[in-house]
Amino acid sequence: MRVPVLATCLLAAACTDTGVHANVSYDDRFGDATTMDIHVPGVSASDRPAIMLIHGGAWRGGDKEMYTDAAERYAAAGYVAATINYRLVPAATYPAAVQDSLCALSYLRAHADELGIDPARIAVSGYSAGGQLSALLGVGSQNPAHQPDCAWGPTAPPAAAIPADGVYDFTTNDNFGWVADFLGGSQDEVPDNYTNASPMFQVTPGAPPFLLVHGHNDPVPIEGAEQLAQRLREAGVSTRLLDLGGSSHLTSPVTASDGLYLQAASDTPEAWAVTLDFLSTTLGAP
Repeated sequence: MRVPVLATCLLAAACTDTGVHANVSYDDRFGDATTMDIHVPGVSASDRPAIMLIHGGAWRGGDKEMYTDAAERYAAAGYVAATINYRLVPAATYPAAVQDSLCALSYLRAHADELGIDPARIAVSGYSAGGQLSALLGVGSQNPAHQPDCAWGPTAPPAAAIPADGVYDFTTNDNFGWVADFLGGSQDEVPDNYTNASPMFQVTPGAPPFLLVHGHNDPVPIEGAEQLAQRLREAGVSTRLLDLGGSSHLTSPVTASDGLYLQAASDTPEAWAVTLDFLSTTLGAP
């Protein structure tokens, strides 16, 4: 289900026409795998807040178009919204996807003037595999294993992180073949990858504010989000956790009925309202 643009605009107290810069390369070495679409509000402005969106797909599938509708809604509300591709399994394993995501963030900051972005006000968000990656950008951007070697170089953490329905501790979620495929082997074979790629073990004081969104009935257990939220709070990081009762990984309940919508938990109206409030609080209004 798509939230009407008008409703989103009312929540954000702003509404504009939008435009898009499609298939922008942030790293020419890897072709389409490292491109982004940048959705911008139609009204020209400078120093706007921005959000970078990282798609899911078990690190082996999906693409930036999965976030097109969301990016359009963010742009209509006054945010610059970039949806990114990144290298996928099996062609590339960890840390390629993390390095690509950081390179894309670095690209946005390097081109902030021409895009009308305030480089100090860029949030990251993602769903499922993208949730894990966006959380890791929030807490693990300075880990030496994650530093990108693209033209734009390393970058600071985002100003805020909004991961949804992700895996945040691989050391206790290592029984799926796709985890080993992503991390380049089993936990016995590459134990450092399992800890370095786990946001749970990368938390330090000074991390940006977090909004964790999770469907209560998701087969990716919500306990992982609860544990990450606790770890962040213990480190003094401003943290919210939105527990979406009734939502699973790709289904959410229909109001006042027994039906289900096919949608990500982070696309529910409740999640959108909380997310826009969080962005306004952490980044400032568009």
